[in-house]
Amino acid sequence: MTSALKDLLDDGGYLTEAADMAKFSHDIVGDIVGDPIGVARPRSTEEVSQIMAWCHANTVQVVPQGGNTGLCGGSVPKGQDGTIILSLERMNAVRDLDVMGNTITVEAGCVLADVQRLALEANRFFPVSHGGQGTAQIGGNLSTNSGGNNVLKYGTSRAQVLGLEVVLPDGRIWNGMRALHKDTAGIDLKQIFIGAEGTLGIITAAVLKLRPQPVSRETALVAIKSPADGLWLLRKLQDYVGETVSSFELMHKNAVDTFYAFKPDARRPFADDHPYLVIMEAESPSRFFDLRGAFEAALEDAFKDNKVLDAVIAEANQHRLDFWAIREGMAVAMVEDDSCLKSDTSVPVAAIADFVEKATAEFERLVPGIRPSPLGHIGDGNIHFNGQRPLDMPREIFITHWDKLKDAVENISVELGGSVCAEHGVGRIKKKAVARAKSPEEMELFFTLKKALDPDGICNPGAVL
Repeated sequence: MTSALKDLLDDGGYLTEAADMAKFSHDIVGDIVGDPIGVARPRSTEEVSQIMAWCHANTVQVVPQGGNTGLCGGSVPKGQDGTIILSLERMNAVRDLDVMGNTITVEAGCVLADVQRLALEANRFFPVSHGGQGTAQIGGNLSTNSGGNNVLKYGTSRAQVLGLEVVLPDGRIWNGMRALHKDTAGIDLKQIFIGAEGTLGIITAAVLKLRPQPVSRETALVAIKSPADGLWLLRKLQDYVGETVSSFELMHKNAVDTFYAFKPDARRPFADDHPYLVIMEAESPSRFFDLRGAFEAALEDAFKDNKVLDAVIAEANQHRLDFWAIREGMAVAMVEDDSCLKSDTSVPVAAIADFVEKATAEFERLVPGIRPSPLGHIGDGNIHFNGQRPLDMPREIFITHWDKLKDAVENISVELGGSVCAEHGVGRIKKKAVARAKSPEEMELFFTLKKALDPDGICNPGAVL
């Protein structure tokens, strides 16, 4: 039946052979493998509109897909017969770059790293940055409201959007492509679609905010005793440099050890091992702000108050990149370790120390000998509380404990006023956790929106709700 879609698209625009669809049928984790009946690859918003109108008329379910770098299975159909994947990869045009207005208008298939590069070439800055930026697409980033390392200063993907273009489930096109910083004319409709993971419509283009290019940046790697000392240091640094603090990353010793086991030749910044390391970074578009002096003063106070064990400030960009290689490398190492339990929750920033303490105690109670490996964005409350198997426990035994460990860290997050999803979205694997954590009123509102915009349930069925 879907052969009719071939007539709407050019050669190669609709794939049905298993070999051609293979790369679209699983995400980067690979735990969920889908079985789509076809992959549509439109080149324009009008083609997306035609595809959705046909699918709506024929009750064919659609799973939108960007760069397919998600970790929660939201871009892959699972358990839905007769579903097509709608890949936005060929919709990658830059429609406009307005330096005076500090905006860039791009289609959903534009790769995040390309948007960053185009902004840099125009002496501007697009701040969304994360490990998947070389493949992740703008549509996917907005659909999951992705975060990354710069949320502390710039906010999540949601905060970068001025306007959206969305194809609704019935094929109609909503043109909300307004480059307005202020618009109080009713409900801000674009926010409904950001973070909805394609369940309410297909994001096809966006007007994104750009910032002045940072020309002054300081980065330090700091050894500390505890997350509580890390929070103290964050506030001390903000007292000195204000909102120029862009990143503040916490790394437990177990996570650091995992990195060096993965990259044994990597340079070690300190002679001694420490309970925790922190990367702190601040940046400014002004050449007249003495960030280095402020960093040194903040660290001097921290040493006086015994909040810091050791510290080194990057002297060159390569030095800075070496610091970040530890942070990014440990995340890669844990993905490569298929026995490692990964988590993505958040709590209010002030509750981070309690969260780490309680989650550590519960992990050790549930699985004696487990290696708790919390790491992540202490500045915005998003600590990835990962768990690695005891060294004497086989993988197949450890993974039988995953469910109770996941429940534990999610329950503690919610008890402390947090969320079970921080930056990776809900997808298919966190639906039950969301339903457990949200109030009945919130869930009712979610379903009301879904029913109103997609009454036949054709948009990304089985995801989020």
